[in-house]
Amino acid sequence: MRTAKTIILFLLLNSLLLSSKAQQSLADSLINYVNTKKPVDSVKIKAYGDISWELMGVDINRSLDYAKKELSLSKSTRRVADEAQSESDLGNVYNRRGQYDSALSHYFNGLELRKKLKQEEKMAGIYNNIATVYMRENRFREALDINFKSLKIFEDAKDTAKQANVLSNIGNIYYELEQAKPAEQFLRRGAQLANAVHKPVIMANILVNLGSLKFDKLDLDSALYYFTAAGKIMEENNLPYNLAAVYNNIGKIYHEKKEYAKAAAHYQKALKNREELNDKFGIGLSNMNLGELYMATNELDKSIVYLEKAIETFTGVGSFINIKQSYGLLAQAYQAKQDYKTAITYFQLYAQYKDSVYTKDNADKLAEMQTRFETEKKDLEIAKQNDEIKITKAEVERKNIITIMLVISIILVLVFSYLLYNRYKLKQEALMNAEMLRQQELRAKSIIEAEEKERMRIARDLHDGVGQTLSAARLNLSNLESKLHLAEIETQSALKNAIDLVDDSVKEVRAVSHSMMPNALLKSGLVAAVREFIQKLSTAGQLKIDLEITGLNERLEQSTETVLFRVMQEIVSNIIKHAQANQVTIQIIKHEDELTVMIEDNGIGFDTAKLNEFSGIGLKNIVSRVEFLKGKVDFDSVAGKGTTVTIEVPVAVTA
Repeated sequence: MRTAKTIILFLLLNSLLLSSKAQQSLADSLINYVNTKKPVDSVKIKAYGDISWELMGVDINRSLDYAKKELSLSKSTRRVADEAQSESDLGNVYNRRGQYDSALSHYFNGLELRKKLKQEEKMAGIYNNIATVYMRENRFREALDINFKSLKIFEDAKDTAKQANVLSNIGNIYYELEQAKPAEQFLRRGAQLANAVHKPVIMANILVNLGSLKFDKLDLDSALYYFTAAGKIMEENNLPYNLAAVYNNIGKIYHEKKEYAKAAAHYQKALKNREELNDKFGIGLSNMNLGELYMATNELDKSIVYLEKAIETFTGVGSFINIKQSYGLLAQAYQAKQDYKTAITYFQLYAQYKDSVYTKDNADKLAEMQTRFETEKKDLEIAKQNDEIKITKAEVERKNIITIMLVISIILVLVFSYLLYNRYKLKQEALMNAEMLRQQELRAKSIIEAEEKERMRIARDLHDGVGQTLSAARLNLSNLESKLHLAEIETQSALKNAIDLVDDSVKEVRAVSHSMMPNALLKSGLVAAVREFIQKLSTAGQLKIDLEITGLNERLEQSTETVLFRVMQEIVSNIIKHAQANQVTIQIIKHEDELTVMIEDNGIGFDTAKLNEFSGIGLKNIVSRVEFLKGKVDFDSVAGKGTTVTIEVPVAVTA
């Protein structure tokens, strides 16, 4: 919890929902793969990033080491896209460690690289990461501005899940700014989208924030319901980092209900989680809450110990607003001990940590402490002065209230009318754009499906028609050969040549039929078809092809397998025709909901800046087929240093 109102800050994009044990196992497997297989640089860079991510929740120091390796290798190989991802990954580790200046430095480095590469969706991802740091540093206005930037990008990209996450973050910021109404509006919108795309972790984050709104209204039972529901989701998905904040929130409810034993138990569970994760910021929050709790139970010495720990931790991470709050609580603890001299000292320190949101609160607290030691007469004089100031302000306000209300009413009517018209116009444009996009997708799908059906028809016609006819002709010739007793050697040779030509034709028809629709693809799936395809190419001996498959143990949807196989055929065909390569590496890596295909050759390469100048039908087919799968394809090449083609598509595994 950040304050007494505490909420969970943010979820990082693209989180893998694995247990700590499974994360460690996957990290070890990737480390073993890198050390034993010695993959090409592009694969090694991606592996380092995945290892760092998997270790972040179980061993933050090793996670940092692999993130640094990822960045170093991407820089040395001058792979700009990988360097941008490495900067973002390293920023995530520093963010988790509470080293916010370092985190921001790497985030902004990655942001500049992605601006140059025009990777807008990935820019939005870094915007989200920067916003998490701004929230931790209480820079709420900046965090709100940067979240609206990322929301616009995700709306343009039609990425519903990420829109839900950003809407949750925006609602969170409005909550911190004490604007409950817009906070709840954005949280509800985020919940609708998260539910629509079945994202339980995002939904859990929203439930926590809605619970915080209920807590502020002292609707404690409703708040407890929301927090408990969120905690259940987080336990199922093993998210100890977020679960610690939920424990703190539940502890706060029991604290408010004066059920101090239950409150202490939940605070201690949160502290234990955060210490295991080395979450400095969270450790400070837990210590501050425990200090406040023991003050309520009049265990003042214990309260002071926890509050001093909180101040030490918050000073280390530079969270000034929480330093201020801890000093205020510490002053109250010493005041309760009747150590007024020390209490005054801490209230003065409390007042020094001012911020734009709580400036008046600081001044009032210091004034309250000082007036405790004034005479009754001075107390009455100060109260009288305050009353006179309030009366004067009220009189000025009453003189202007009628004029102001009239102007505001006119403005509101005009603005409301404009918004209604603009909303109608935008709604119509959105409906039109959505229909156009749907029609385009239907046309693309129809073309590709028609093409595959035609391939299958031709393959069947060749196999069942021409193939069967040639086989019958071969049988008749063989029968004729057995019945005729030709004496002339030339005649016997001519008959044998005819039979051989028919045999060759049968083989050629079978090969063409299988090439157009491989049996392995239909019967066994993508992996078997690719292996068969590579085996046929490798028999020629001129091109060495290495195939590595990770995580793909089940079949994909038939249309996805067919399109991916055609794309890989086209890419390898282009390598054979144009690249002058003698070695090709193919990597197929299955992630949770995404399939990555990387095809790298050691050929002559080309200048990607001139890609549009010589893109033929083959390259256009590759791009259009991948886009049909809602995926992305990237060509990374340097003249004389080979080419890497990376394909990323969302996938669903079939039973």
